[in-house]
Amino acid sequence: MKKLGCLFLIPVVGMGLLFLGIMMTVTGEKDSSVNENMRNEELTYDGDYRFNGVSPEIERYRPFFEKYAKENGIEDHTEILMAMTMQESGGRLADVMQSSESLGLPVNTITDPEESIKQGVYYFSTVLESAGGDTELALQSYNMGHGFIDYAKKHNNGEYSQPLAQQFSDHMKQRLGWNVYGDPNYIDNVFRYLDTNEPDYAGGGNSEWALPLKEIRITSEFGPRTHPITGEVNSFHGGLDFGCTPSDDILSVKDGKVVEAIHSNIGYGNYVTVKHGDNEFSRYAHLTSIGVRNGQSVNQGDSVGKCGTTGSSTGNHLHLEHMTELGQPHNAKKDPRKTLGL
Repeated sequence: MKKLGCLFLIPVVGMGLLFLGIMMTVTGEKDSSVNENMRNEELTYDGDYRFNGVSPEIERYRPFFEKYAKENGIEDHTEILMAMTMQESGGRLADVMQSSESLGLPVNTITDPEESIKQGVYYFSTVLESAGGDTELALQSYNMGHGFIDYAKKHNNGEYSQPLAQQFSDHMKQRLGWNVYGDPNYIDNVFRYLDTNEPDYAGGGNSEWALPLKEIRITSEFGPRTHPITGEVNSFHGGLDFGCTPSDDILSVKDGKVVEAIHSNIGYGNYVTVKHGDNEFSRYAHLTSIGVRNGQSVNQGDSVGKCGTTGSSTGNHLHLEHMTELGQPHNAKKDPRKTLGL
């Protein structure tokens, strides 16, 4: 199942790759460009996660997830299964877990959400077993196919790492002649819907800018990254992303005047831009709702709107930008992490 998501979500490539992945990676061919010493990244799952902003569209299916997780003996993975479904479809497609192709059917053939969940949970349980119970390895393999497990065994002692996922994606793109293969950031994208009860950052930053949320959890950094929708490598990310829920207020980082309060269903989605000085602007994107109007003065800490997932977004989060001028030029954008003193 291919998630390249920032639009909640339109799968770009189907789970037919799960089978292609098997065929392409168990042939014994060695990719000499792989770093044999890749270390497993420190992403662990201990079955103790809870939801952080699951949509009502997914929450309504909880009884099905609980039922089929129990049937397959993976009850402790119920929350992560639901988080996966957030990444797969956001609950906006009938084939909510995008599991048609694991049955050898065309994408979105399944039209009953319960059947999609039944098959998706079963399929994940088989991948989890093949991965020896390693949840990270199983998650990435659910996205990229069983072949990723074999690849990890050959090149990284059977352990998951994000660089290995990127390497496998690049390897398969070259083999198949495709522009996109899977989502090398699938685990990060799934984990954004889960909460370990330990925010990455707590308290205030060390700067004139205040934090834009009461609790800070950074989900995507400023600068080059693999684009979560297109799969483009080294795509420039002009802001800093924070995980949040639709009930969270988005707070102005500094006193200023609202110069943009835009309602949109593309790009930034609903967003607000506040001018703090001649060459200082902050922008708050993907809001569910806007709580200010153009020309309004705001104080540091005032709510400008609610967290959301409008526009090009894979899920509820705040995209915060620090700009020295209005518009889109990269050279007019600064790393908000540094501005916030994080």
